[in-house]
Amino acid sequence: MLVLRKLRKPLIHLLLIVGAAVMVYPLVFSLAASLTSQAEYVRSTWFPVPRLYVDNYRRLFQPALLPYVANWVGVTLVRILWYIVWPTAVAVLCGYVFARLRFRGREVAFLVLLGSLLVPGIVFQVPLYVMIARWPLAGGNDILGQGGSGFINQLPSLLLPGIVNAYNIFLVRQTFYSIPTEYEEAARMDGANTPQVLWHVYRPMLGPVIAVLVINTFIGMWNDYVWPSMVVASNRSMWPAALGLQNVMAGTFAISGLEHLVEGGPIEYASIPFRSAAATVATLPPLLCFFFFQRYFVEGLQGFGIKG
Repeated sequence: MLVLRKLRKPLIHLLLIVGAAVMVYPLVFSLAASLTSQAEYVRSTWFPVPRLYVDNYRRLFQPALLPYVANWVGVTLVRILWYIVWPTAVAVLCGYVFARLRFRGREVAFLVLLGSLLVPGIVFQVPLYVMIARWPLAGGNDILGQGGSGFINQLPSLLLPGIVNAYNIFLVRQTFYSIPTEYEEAARMDGANTPQVLWHVYRPMLGPVIAVLVINTFIGMWNDYVWPSMVVASNRSMWPAALGLQNVMAGTFAISGLEHLVEGGPIEYASIPFRSAAATVATLPPLLCFFFFQRYFVEGLQGFGIKG
């Protein structure tokens, strides 16, 4: 037993190191492959040997493609800012209501909200698409939502779904439960109303969980591909980064003045090193986001703790 107790920590560290290596390997492989040519990649075995071969990145950042990439990133940043502000505000308000207020049917309403998490997100895609396409008085539709295309291929189709996020509400509600009610009671005695309590008392305490929501939102919006491919696939100016870069990697994005993305081959046959370069660039923003917010992310997942 004493030997097992001594080996417990080294074994845990070894398991974590192996797990981290497995998780990091695809990223390192993609970076190494992006620094090789197609011929060198074909000659490699289990791992490509990188060298200072930057033609893949040169093709990715060529002048003819840069305006489109900048536009895709801009659309993505608009979505990220929108979904950070509004769903987070809704989550804080609803979390406060479910955790602090007492009213008939509160637990039933929360269970119904929580039950929506049990349904796979893909199930909502078709009803959401119909709702967006039949939006009244939008895209040529009449008051009944007939006759036009609604918000299809328009920016609102990327901003309306998901404003109410059940997971965010659940996370904030649990954090409210971990905060002693004495803080709010003291503020009420000093004459603070509910908005003042939320802003001056709870907002600083909710910092870690809000950081979790920001990171989840950033990564979710940056990687969002399925929904944009359904609602804005025909409008290149509305493509977010994931959809645009995926079309570039697949070789299906062709414009006048765009160089062949692969040496000696047409744009339709993009090489693995070029796709790896695009994937590496697409991976950098989520990595940087998590790097800067990782301390708050860990605190938010571990639970709320009063420091003092």
